Amino acid sequence: MKAIKYPVVEIFTSIQGEGTHMGLPAAFIRLAGCNLRCRWCDTVHAFDPANATYLTPDEIATGLAPQLVVITGGEPTLHDLGPLVAALHARGKYVAIETNGTNPIPEKWGIDWVTASPKPNSGYLLACQADELKYVVDDEFTLDCVADDAVPPGRIFLQVESARPESAKKAFALVMENPERGLRLGIQLHKILGVD
Repeated sequence: MKAIKYPVVEIFTSIQGEGTHMGLPAAFIRLAGCNLRCRWCDTVHAFDPANATYLTPDEIATGLAPQLVVITGGEPTLHDLGPLVAALHARGKYVAIETNGTNPIPEKWGIDWVTASPKPNSGYLLACQADELKYVVDDEFTLDCVADDAVPPGRIFLQVESARPESAKKAFALVMENPERGLRLGIQLHKILGVD
């Protein structure tokens, strides 16, 4: 049987700059391919599998130092992540995924933490169970799309769009004007610090 290989755009170590695990050291595995095209995407280099190196789960999992490993993209749910997650778990890793939420995430994959970031060009579709939600606050964003009951209170982040001042002001106002919803302001700490 042929071993599964994943289109890996990059593997790097940094801090988790967003969400509940912000500030923790993490290894990031960026896989190629995405089913959406968002105008403010900051990882367009991950769209094309031609930019990837194809690696087995063991090749990917070997030598990752941080306890937290984040599988991201592109859109990582386009791939069968079960073998990769198993290889990471075999090395004692806590495995998180960052997804746009448009695809179900099979329980058998065994992912420990799911961050879903529903996007406007999918109609803010949330087709998976998530542990936290991130919504990019662009000019068109309203709270109507927020799935309040999809995650526990305090795990919905209104994410500032690429440090745009107008996005930051809008996200701040929405959080402050709606305290009963338990919304949190989301930033990209790694960009503020100037690290990858």
